[in-house]
Amino acid sequence: MPGGERGGRHALQPYRLNAALNGPHRGPPLFSVVTASEPVFQTLLVAHDFSPSSNRALAHAVDIAARTGAALHLMYVDRTAEGVLFEGGKAPPDDELQDRFEERCHASLAPHDRSPAEDRVVCHAVRGVSPAPLLVEKAEEIDADLIVTGTEGRRGARRLIVGSVAEEVLRTAPCPALTVRQREDGGASGSTGEAEDASGSADEAPRSAVEQIVAPVDFSDLTEVALRHVARLAPLYDVPVRLVHVVEDPTMPSVYEVNASAVRARAAEERAEEALQSLGEPIEETGVSVSYLVHRGQTTSTVVEATGHRDTLTVMGTKGLSGLRRVMLGSVTEAVIRASDGPVLAVRASADGASSADE
Repeated sequence: MPGGERGGRHALQPYRLNAALNGPHRGPPLFSVVTASEPVFQTLLVAHDFSPSSNRALAHAVDIAARTGAALHLMYVDRTAEGVLFEGGKAPPDDELQDRFEERCHASLAPHDRSPAEDRVVCHAVRGVSPAPLLVEKAEEIDADLIVTGTEGRRGARRLIVGSVAEEVLRTAPCPALTVRQREDGGASGSTGEAEDASGSADEAPRSAVEQIVAPVDFSDLTEVALRHVARLAPLYDVPVRLVHVVEDPTMPSVYEVNASAVRARAAEERAEEALQSLGEPIEETGVSVSYLVHRGQTTSTVVEATGHRDTLTVMGTKGLSGLRRVMLGSVTEAVIRASDGPVLAVRASADGASSADE
């Protein structure tokens, strides 16, 4: 990725693993710090189907809108004639579907002291077979700069068969996507477009606290993508930041020089910590508290353990792999989304304007 200007804004210098672990960074900052006057988000699109995970996602979206002044667009995709907005076997006309969605949105927004009647709150009820493409299409139409969705966090064969609207949105969205998983104690599950009537108490809003921001760092172009948003969000929430890097620790046969390998691994940890601190310096200069964690182990499990807490906002870059390659290789980002009890902000490199190799 060449330096200099790209698309009218400062391009970040790539900071790849080999270069990072050769020693601490020297020279100009590795990424540009966003000033407080630059808007973070201006238009939010929320996938809302009244399921528990959707209600948690709405709570975080309303909180972000309150902090940024962003417009809030709620969207419901009705996939069947047995949708949550009507009873019986016959679907109402489109205008009635829209009216019923707005009525339900009144109840969903009331605990947050918001209403569909506000100028900067818009409700969209549409029909379609597949919600994800419609959400992406609407995001492009309204020029959304954040999509917010709930997810059930399915795992294993059921996830591969049924799929996930949130993960499909993540792979194709033109902007970052914030996903919020349904907690294990969150009640009955409901899928997007055909959810249970589980909107919860009309007098109590779901929790949306953020007490820290964690960013897994792999020293690739995706680090640039994640830290750009960390620098924006940390002052917005006024919370500390933790940068995490995992040094892979492969299992070696006993005939290898295990002690020498351990020494090299420890040296790699020390260089990684120096590199993390170089990355965190521009954020610290804005007055944000930044801590660093370098851990030796298996990347996916370590990242999930570090980021999966309820009040932790995880910020990750992702290449948005699709098709067979995604199924075979998997994705750390998607593993975190499926396991985390806190919100996960995932930014595809191409959606952020950075080059992305091999989508």
